[in-house]
Amino acid sequence: MRSIHVFLPACCLVFALGVGTARADGSAAVFEALWSPQALAAQPGERKSGRLGPPDRSPPEATTFPALPALPEALAGSIRRVNTHGEKLVALTFDLCELADQKSGFDGAVVEALRAAGAKATFFAGGKWMRSHPTRAMQLMTDPLFEIGSHAWTHGNFGQLDTAEMRRQIAWTQAEYALLRKKIARMAREKGVAETAIATIPAVPTLLRFPYGRCRPEALSLVASMGLAAIQWSLTTGDPDPHSTPERIIKIVLDRVRPGDIIIGHANGNGHGTGEALPGLLTQLRKRGYRFVTVSELLASGRPLIASDCYDFHPGDTAQYDRIFGDGTTHPRHKKGPRPQPRPEKPAQ
Repeated sequence: MRSIHVFLPACCLVFALGVGTARADGSAAVFEALWSPQALAAQPGERKSGRLGPPDRSPPEATTFPALPALPEALAGSIRRVNTHGEKLVALTFDLCELADQKSGFDGAVVEALRAAGAKATFFAGGKWMRSHPTRAMQLMTDPLFEIGSHAWTHGNFGQLDTAEMRRQIAWTQAEYALLRKKIARMAREKGVAETAIATIPAVPTLLRFPYGRCRPEALSLVASMGLAAIQWSLTTGDPDPHSTPERIIKIVLDRVRPGDIIIGHANGNGHGTGEALPGLLTQLRKRGYRFVTVSELLASGRPLIASDCYDFHPGDTAQYDRIFGDGTTHPRHKKGPRPQPRPEKPAQ
């Protein structure tokens, strides 16, 4: 598929997503009322994913959620980065994926490094991951440093799923988030937190990252119709690679980073060296003059670069995952067929 890039005026995107430079996610009052430093601290063994088991395809306890207005047709594309007109802004993003036949982990080192540095970030959380890790999900939802986007229910492959299943992957994730938000609100009221502070926590995510970075025109159209902006990335840490190291992650990012980049890593225990790399990486980026913003803040800061395809480095390069992962909701360990091809060393310009 040929990829078409579109620059959209920032004002249009701000209006469509309801975001702006003054937008606040989370709530300092709620966050401080609900979580002690001990509760926030990473726990031994928490990072490791559980063993594979029978697929769990059950829905959340409730499947209703606040609906979002549809995005304008011009936004129904894959947002890769933002032209910030030279302003040194980057959006750090971390995926929290979980398949139907696994319970993945929580990499507390990633979150602790961000908090220690006061660095904003966006987490793309799967609905089933939020159900498996409700306390960690609620901590991230209430932390004013962070923004939560959707990563679908069980990491389904939107290059393969039919329309009904794509819609379900999105809707169940929105519903699980809404359930946790109701719980947060109840807990906060019991602590005497003001309603105005609770209200700053978004009702549902307004951003979605396609699992495997994979989409097709029907998927882009559906996501836009449900009011979510599809967020890809322009710079990958490469942390899913078992050979990844903190030193390699730092070198990759520092060698390639540009103003307006959306950087992808993982915080579900499947990122290798990510948490260990972050303290040094954040320091070095700040020394170069970079500021860390959420994806929504980045989108509001300039002109988003929107593509007609979802890809890693080059248009079409994520299509290989259709053969390898099928519908994407279960682990490929016991599946036959080709394995992922090595990623090129340098991204497309």
